[in-house]
Amino acid sequence: MYPLRPAPLSLACVLFLSGCANAPDPGGSEGGRGQGADEVYELAPVPEGGGGDLPDDVNGDGYTDLLFLGPVETAGNEGTWEQTRRLVVVYGSERGPDPTTRTGLEAGAVTAVAAAGGGQHLRAGTADLDGDGFSDIPVTTAPPSGQGVGGAAVFWGGPAGPDPDAAPVPLASVPSGEGSDGEWSPSGAAPAPGDFDGDGSADLVSFEESEGRSRLTVLYGPFERDGTPARTGHRTVDAWVGDLVPGHLAEGVPTPLLVRRGDDGEQPGNTLYLTGGGDPEAWGEAELHAGGMSVFGDFDGDGETDLAVGDDGGRNNEPGHGTESPEVDDRLNVYHGPFDAGVPEPSSVRLTRDEGTYGVFRSLGGCDLDGDGADTLAVGLGGHGVDLLDDTGSGLAPNGAPTLVRPDSGDGGAPVAHVFACADHDADGSDELVLYQVPKADWSAPLRWWVTDGSEDEAAFDGAGFED
Repeated sequence: MYPLRPAPLSLACVLFLSGCANAPDPGGSEGGRGQGADEVYELAPVPEGGGGDLPDDVNGDGYTDLLFLGPVETAGNEGTWEQTRRLVVVYGSERGPDPTTRTGLEAGAVTAVAAAGGGQHLRAGTADLDGDGFSDIPVTTAPPSGQGVGGAAVFWGGPAGPDPDAAPVPLASVPSGEGSDGEWSPSGAAPAPGDFDGDGSADLVSFEESEGRSRLTVLYGPFERDGTPARTGHRTVDAWVGDLVPGHLAEGVPTPLLVRRGDDGEQPGNTLYLTGGGDPEAWGEAELHAGGMSVFGDFDGDGETDLAVGDDGGRNNEPGHGTESPEVDDRLNVYHGPFDAGVPEPSSVRLTRDEGTYGVFRSLGGCDLDGDGADTLAVGLGGHGVDLLDDTGSGLAPNGAPTLVRPDSGDGGAPVAHVFACADHDADGSDELVLYQVPKADWSAPLRWWVTDGSEDEAAFDGAGFED
């Protein structure tokens, strides 16, 4: 097994442990476009695109955009968690995400975004639901005060991105009120995007809840602009569902779906659904090792979709809370595709941690940082940096890059950034790793962001500079 050993923070080199060159801090502009937290990123016009087929390209200009649910500063941070959060789009460019071109939706309009691997509770999933060449954003809307959960809806993409003055369009065929559709009640989670029947049109899957059971609802595209899907399908799950993690959209290939079961602070169980045409009740399924973090990718470079599942560090306070089963405890397991003939035994690596760091959560992403077709696994452990792992063909091993660290925020927040997502934001043929930092432990301040290729940063900015 190959241990990961988090590197300590160095006061002499607070950004990267190797040379520290070209790694800007949001507190200064050296080496990138970062600005101080007391400065404002003046708004520039959103670049208008003509449409395309890139994921997360909501303005269709050929660059992948960065979407996140982030806190906004209010007087005394009044209101609920949801009321002080808003969905933000930072548009991609030839230099990566550009904080001067952005769209901020009304705070409190959205309470949930689609789970999509690392950063799942902040990251919006997208898909071109109506086939017009612009990625659309499925969300859950804010409920009326004191009235349960909100309804599933979509912000339509377009040449200038989503319209900040337009309300999201409710999605038909998704229960939207407490106790609706007979015994099933809405979960409050946003629908997850994919092409679950492989017909080339984007779909959405959501889940509803009942006593001890859940129901997956698949809305098949293409969608009408009033939110009506082409058809729907259902599958009953004899468990409480916690999260949905879809695979990447690929033309002509059904998107696999990982269903992460609900948990009580421990590592949740995982079921992989082998999607396809026909009714969802006919999908095959496979039980995987438990783990609270997961990401799809091609980790061995063979052109097939793989799945990584790992221990995110969560533990409950019941007897035995400090341990999990040996195949789960501090493990990262990679299942290699294709999965049409069943799911093989995984490759596995042990993730080490400093003593006493249980409750400090890990984060996970999959990035093709050099454009060779094989994704590197980025594993972050709370305040101990981000390590990069490669699939060597005979197991998982550190790829030789130094641990990525970020400076202490100095005001009680997490000292090292977390893995958010991986994407090719500058359209150069290789991915960038997006990291975020929570400046205050209570999540009451805007997030800080870095976009890196693993050796130098393309962009760094602080959400405190967003005053629109």
